[in-house]
Amino acid sequence: MDAGAWQWQLPPGFPPPLVPASNPMSEQKVALGRTLFFDTDLSATGQYSCASCHDPARAFTDGRTRALGATGQLHARNTPTLVNAAYAASLGWLEGGARTLEVQHRIPLLNDSPVEMGFPGGRDLEVIVDALASYVRTLIYADSAFDRYLYYGEDALDADAKAGLLLYLSPRTGCSDCHLGFNLSGPLVHALAPDAQPTFHDGVRAPTLRNVAVSAPYMHDGSITSLPEVIDFYAAGGRGAPIELAADERSALVAFLVSLTDRRWDIGDRK
Repeated sequence: MDAGAWQWQLPPGFPPPLVPASNPMSEQKVALGRTLFFDTDLSATGQYSCASCHDPARAFTDGRTRALGATGQLHARNTPTLVNAAYAASLGWLEGGARTLEVQHRIPLLNDSPVEMGFPGGRDLEVIVDALASYVRTLIYADSAFDRYLYYGEDALDADAKAGLLLYLSPRTGCSDCHLGFNLSGPLVHALAPDAQPTFHDGVRAPTLRNVAVSAPYMHDGSITSLPEVIDFYAAGGRGAPIELAADERSALVAFLVSLTDRRWDIGDRK
């Protein structure tokens, strides 16, 4: 095998991501993409990088209600996590978004309404895009208490989180109707399901719930600030019929969502 060939080290239950034939993975390309991800020279101001919005310390989000571009312009939408983006059938928030990481990366680099990175050009755009896409494709995380409970048989969930898991899976809440599968998200594309099609709810993609406890604020516009508020929103019928939930059931759902935090960003007992 070529010394530079990429070898996936995947969590249990995770299939190999789908990789475009036009942009094969390699160790060198991933290393270049990692460097470029933190390179402020890719922005119009020389002070902004991909990591400015997708901070690794925040599970590749930014903690803002809405994204802020390199020139200070406010974006219309909240910054989504890049964790497990390799599997997303559609990227961005809205229907009609990019279907591959290669296409998606051109948007923040080149978008001028509003300016995001404001990429100044003068270098090989294809090389930069392919390297960034390759690096982001490797941001695969699944080492949460939920994963240790599900895949390793560890008693990693407390009683509240276990009760929340049952509620999450129940027809009464319908949570898993939209946030399903190993990524707890909308439909996924990977080597075993290369043709999966995205779905949208009121024109908005259902994001992964992995690391949701460390990626506030929530919703495509950042309009909800905490997990209890998210539960209250859906219980009140925010995306359909109201759901009758007792106070302890709401707390259990929050406990389950907290259990989806990868050990890299573990927040312990905070809810």
